[in-house]
Amino acid sequence: MEDIANDYCDMPSLAALRFSLDVADDLQQLITSATAISFDFFDTLFVRPLAHPEDAFDVLGCQFDIPDFRAMRRAAQAEAFRRMLASGRKEITLENIYACFAETSTPADVLMRAEYELERALIEPNPELFPLFRMLLDSGKPVVITSDMYLSVDFFRDVLRPHGLEHVPLFISADCNATKRDAGELFDILASRLGVRTKEILHIGDNEMADVQRPREKGLMAFHYQSKHLRSIKKGRSLAASIGHGLLQTRARDIEPNSYVELGFLYGGAAILGFLEWIKERTHQDGIDHVLFLSRDGYSLERIARAQEDCGLPDFCYFLGSRTAYTLASITADNFSQFFPFLLSGGDGLAPYELLERIGVQPPSQQIMAELGLGTDVRVCPALYEKVCGFLYGYRWEILKVCQRNRRALYQYLKQVGLQPGSRVALVDVGWSGTTQEAFEQAIRPLMSLEVFGYYFCLADTPERLRREQTQRMSAMVTAANTSAATVAGIYANRVAVELFFSAPHHSVIGLQVGTKAIEPVLDSGRGDTGNMQQIAREVSKGIELYAEQYAAIQRRLNFKESPMQIILPLIELIAHEDKATHDLLNKIKNFDAWGSSRNHNLSLTDYLSSA
Repeated sequence: MEDIANDYCDMPSLAALRFSLDVADDLQQLITSATAISFDFFDTLFVRPLAHPEDAFDVLGCQFDIPDFRAMRRAAQAEAFRRMLASGRKEITLENIYACFAETSTPADVLMRAEYELERALIEPNPELFPLFRMLLDSGKPVVITSDMYLSVDFFRDVLRPHGLEHVPLFISADCNATKRDAGELFDILASRLGVRTKEILHIGDNEMADVQRPREKGLMAFHYQSKHLRSIKKGRSLAASIGHGLLQTRARDIEPNSYVELGFLYGGAAILGFLEWIKERTHQDGIDHVLFLSRDGYSLERIARAQEDCGLPDFCYFLGSRTAYTLASITADNFSQFFPFLLSGGDGLAPYELLERIGVQPPSQQIMAELGLGTDVRVCPALYEKVCGFLYGYRWEILKVCQRNRRALYQYLKQVGLQPGSRVALVDVGWSGTTQEAFEQAIRPLMSLEVFGYYFCLADTPERLRREQTQRMSAMVTAANTSAATVAGIYANRVAVELFFSAPHHSVIGLQVGTKAIEPVLDSGRGDTGNMQQIAREVSKGIELYAEQYAAIQRRLNFKESPMQIILPLIELIAHEDKATHDLLNKIKNFDAWGSSRNHNLSLTDYLSSA
């Protein structure tokens, strides 16, 4: 065979080669000293938006509804290797693998073609190395691709053709019957066909054994490529988690590692998307007329639904309010005393005047509070409840003004969003015991007759939830029936962390008021050091929206669809498997819950969980 190097007789001198790209100094030196360059293909020159190559088998399982496809495909490959060794060959092909595939309702040749097409759809140029590859080709230096793969040369040409690179010399183990990984014989073939001494050849690849150790044993130079954007993830995690981490290496490379944007991308995006798909299914089952995505839990849900073409939901809106706002709307002069438990809830450690601030009521002056024995140095505690209740009752007329304002605004709000008596309404909340739904139904009962359905990400196994579900229609996406009691308990134990992914870049809504043109929220920024909570929520939301956009695109590109429960698995896995970097990020958040915040203390997420 004529030496491939002859094709490059007009190449410029090595000294003329200049690097305008971000290439490591040691790699530049190796390239300059090399006569020919070999690139590994998978995970080096081209990458997939998956954390691990075998995760592609899970995509095929979704496409053909074969739950155990991954195990079947691995078993077929193992058998193909066994037959290869028995026959004295040194590499397998895709055809060899599917000749060993167990029988299913889908013919093996159909599955084989689907895998071939999936690999083509998955693969894309690596932005870190592909520009260097093209620059070296343009320079005239002999450049080849060397890969251990059961796919044939035709596959590689199909992938390279859209880039105008189908002419690049290929050394593929399936066609050469020789590999890099075993004895490095593929490098012998490479050197022979190039007509170049092995010491003048540089091989670039990501695998320590096949791309570094073996070529060096054969006398080649080798450069171990390690991506700057690689995030580690254990094998066996969900497909949605694999896609999230894979996208960080391909389409979402600008996301800073260990950032709140990354946190939202990897976990919040999956949770929001899966929950939204479940909500769509439920609205059809229940004949819902209008979906109310409650603030702040519904912020990203509403934004993603709004961004989707033909999202499959009935009328929906981001509905301002909270347990606080709706409970206040229910309080009247006649029932005021019944709400003392609400007004005192979560108040231990607060100054008495902070009990008023958190419901939007202007407290008396500090002097008056001090004269009442409830000054800034006093902390609410069980021993003080009776005295505090006496004060609240004496100050009730100021409190009732705020309650009346909320009641009037809520009625106008219901009409403003288009609700009518008899409407079937889905109230969307993250969880946990139906408290906000109970407050909402109690508040609207005298105002408008609605059929209310509560849709929750997860409902906890608490006495309050068990009591409320006797009178309230409540459905949860995550239940002990479709996961396990331990999973539900784990989510509830980490509920404050989970709520971060269902938050919004605005303060808590503690009331409503009639504005000049529309209903306006009354917000509570909390007390004490709330740090940059709004910026954190904004970054998490950004990551969520980036994930939703990229995940939708890759579903279309790969032609597969996961169930809502499969989509949310990254968040479930985060709770089940502690991640130090994530834990450190979460623990930086202070006074996440405005209701329990105080100038007297600062609470981290860890504090919230330990006191739960």
